[in-house]
Amino acid sequence: MGIERVVTDSMVFEVADQLTAAGEKVTNRAIWSAIGGGSMTTISQALRRWKDSQVLQVAQPIERAPLPATIIDVLHAAAAQLWDAALNETKSELDQLAQATNARVAEAQNERDDTLAELQTTAEELEQVKAERDGALAEIASRDQKLAANATELARLQAELNAQILATSEATHRAETAEAARAELQARVEQITSLLADEQAARRQAETDANALRADTSKLAAVLEASERRAMDSEARAAARELATSQEIATIRAERQELQTMLKELVDKISKSNGKGLVPGSPEPEAVVEDALGWLIHTSVGDVNFKSALEKANTATLRAALEDEGLAKTKRTKIEAMLRKREQA
Repeated sequence: MGIERVVTDSMVFEVADQLTAAGEKVTNRAIWSAIGGGSMTTISQALRRWKDSQVLQVAQPIERAPLPATIIDVLHAAAAQLWDAALNETKSELDQLAQATNARVAEAQNERDDTLAELQTTAEELEQVKAERDGALAEIASRDQKLAANATELARLQAELNAQILATSEATHRAETAEAARAELQARVEQITSLLADEQAARRQAETDANALRADTSKLAAVLEASERRAMDSEARAAARELATSQEIATIRAERQELQTMLKELVDKISKSNGKGLVPGSPEPEAVVEDALGWLIHTSVGDVNFKSALEKANTATLRAALEDEGLAKTKRTKIEAMLRKREQA
């Protein structure tokens, strides 16, 4: 609460005189406003002293025309008597009236002083309440600032939590995708392993067949060599002894030609077996081209990617495509035709 202004009697008397000169009503509130504050009790007491100091001004009597001296003397005597009597009566009444008035004024002033004191106390309490209110408002403003800061921090933490939830969801999705890819890769490895086992079994069978062909070839070669020796011996004997006929020579030559033809066929079969990698010392089986296999299985016959993959696919890739149980009939027909073409090449 602020420092109260000091009020003196001279300040109150000066303001009261100014208000009186201006024809305005002299009141405690008017003096308090003119001074600019101060204790209402002090102002009231000073104003009461100012009023007590005021002297009642009696107007001058109106001048009359001169009277004769005798009349004046008689009138003077009568007037003096009347005046004395009136003065005495008036003085008595005035004294009684003044006493009553002073008593009422004193009582009113006391009531006013009590009211002013109570008003002063109320004003001080009001100032204290205002100060407490200002403090409460300041505290509320501070709490509002803290609440705003807490709300901002809460929003930031919520955003971080949402980001972490999203990252966790994405990581879970990636893990599930990786697991699915791993399972698919495992299935593909098992399929390739099965194909490799089948290929190795076919290779062993082809090696067995090739060995049998080699044995037959050796036998035929021995027979051919013996036939050629017989032919040479026959020709020599015919030339030496001229006993052989031309028909016998033709028969021997035809037999030799037939044997040579059979030998050539056996050699061709062995060459083809070597070209497929089915004999010892041959290169490893062709690897399946996964991209071409995917186009062959998952695209339509009219698709340009299917046609391109069909032209570029090796034998292993074509065989792997034919193992797909869901392969369309038209695609299966084209892949089988291309496989036969590759094997005959």
